[in-house]
Amino acid sequence: MRSSVTTLAALVIGLLTCSNVSAQDKSGAAGLLRLERSLVEVTRRVEGSVVAIARYRLPGSNADPDRQGPPAPRQSGSANSVDPNHPDFIPNEYGTGIVVSDPSDPTRRLVLTCFHVVRGGPLARPSGAGGVSRQRLHVRFANRRGCPARIFAADPRSDLAVLELDPTDLKQAGLTPGSLKPLAITASPTPRKGRFVLLLGNPFAIARDGSASVGWALISNTRRQALSRPRTREGLQRAVGSIHRLGTLLQLDTRLKHGTSGGPVLDLDGRLLGLTTSIAPRDGIETSAGFAIPFDKPFVRIIDTLRKGLEVEYGFLGVQPEDVSTAQLNGYNGSFEQPRAARAARVFRGSPAQRAGIRSGDLILAVDKHPVLGRYELMRQVELVGPGGRLTLDLWRETTRRRVRVSVTLGKWPLPDRSGMIASKQRHPKWRGIEIDYPTGRLRFVPDSFEFPRAVVVTSVQPGSPADEAGIEAGDFIETVAGRRAETPAEFFKTVDSRRDSVSLKLLDGRRVTLKP
Repeated sequence: MRSSVTTLAALVIGLLTCSNVSAQDKSGAAGLLRLERSLVEVTRRVEGSVVAIARYRLPGSNADPDRQGPPAPRQSGSANSVDPNHPDFIPNEYGTGIVVSDPSDPTRRLVLTCFHVVRGGPLARPSGAGGVSRQRLHVRFANRRGCPARIFAADPRSDLAVLELDPTDLKQAGLTPGSLKPLAITASPTPRKGRFVLLLGNPFAIARDGSASVGWALISNTRRQALSRPRTREGLQRAVGSIHRLGTLLQLDTRLKHGTSGGPVLDLDGRLLGLTTSIAPRDGIETSAGFAIPFDKPFVRIIDTLRKGLEVEYGFLGVQPEDVSTAQLNGYNGSFEQPRAARAARVFRGSPAQRAGIRSGDLILAVDKHPVLGRYELMRQVELVGPGGRLTLDLWRETTRRRVRVSVTLGKWPLPDRSGMIASKQRHPKWRGIEIDYPTGRLRFVPDSFEFPRAVVVTSVQPGSPADEAGIEAGDFIETVAGRRAETPAEFFKTVDSRRDSVSLKLLDGRRVTLKP
């Protein structure tokens, strides 16, 4: 790579090899040597927690979902299997991951990586809807041993996934959870430009021996976008756009090699700052730079959700935003310190925005006192906060020529059925045969008018259950439960969790039903 890092490396060599140097030069060389020792020490402490991930197809399976890679070798006498421990094994896809802990079980180990590295791999809790995957995942550790892995939870929007390691598989590989040191996941402020970072990864699958490669870079920018094509409502039924299109990524001054996705980004003290990803160039950003997912508060929330095996939820405001340029902003009858803003071109009926008092035509100037310089910034600040989160919005209302401040409680961003989201656990168990969600929670139940009722939506009904016998169907909206309004799943379950008797429900279509225990 040609970068400032390359220049610095050349300077180091020059200082250390020159025989006729001044005292100042010697002092500089000593400082660089101390830096070198620091880098070596951080690498030594962390590399044991970095793993190589291989994804391969079983013989006779369908094509890889991402690319046509080389076929995995079959071992003699094993026509229907592949041995990832064989010296000649070549994975169809490969990447990097880091060992993390299970927040519910400190003795259990998980692997955090990028979703695109493991897409199509086997699930820890197969739902049966998509059949049995013919792809396999294999994780290799620094001690040259490895074991199978399965997807515990995954979120395509953030390009993050967590893998489950079975203790029996670890034991067969001569490992124990205690022998795998997890890296701490803590939220940190967005790192400043110019900061040196260490990168560990598995470029070109050369870490099949389990030994990660190390490099370093500068953080050259923040809030970078992964460009993606605009999607129609119908397109959302098939895929979910990357959250990184809104400007979330760290930009590095080095081009990341294939296979480094999922590797850690570390500061010179060994603290995790993020996870490298190649999804940005895939979505259209120039390939001359590298990118990383930052470990700031919003993304740590996502990671913690995945480590619990749950579906990741994003915030929903309920406005159709549009950009307001500097020239357009100057045309308003107000005095604004910021150069751009976002405008609520439309406010959907029944949405959190309407309930908070936001009107069509309002300028949205700030969210929690952070300036909004366009629709992408507004969407990022809203979506990265989960449903139920409270935000304060500063508005300019042209009709009254005054500033307005409102507080809004967010709903849930609609999730398409074919989003690729993977969850091994449910936030709430089925209650008398039904699963429920926010009224905006599932795109297929969102009306074409985008008018949202003050109710929860039934997303599935178990055959033969009390709900099924009462005639409840998926897509029904429940307004009240036991006479109490239920606008969120939390409100619904707060009422029913302690009930052991029959419970009456009022549906949006006027029906009243009673569910027996």
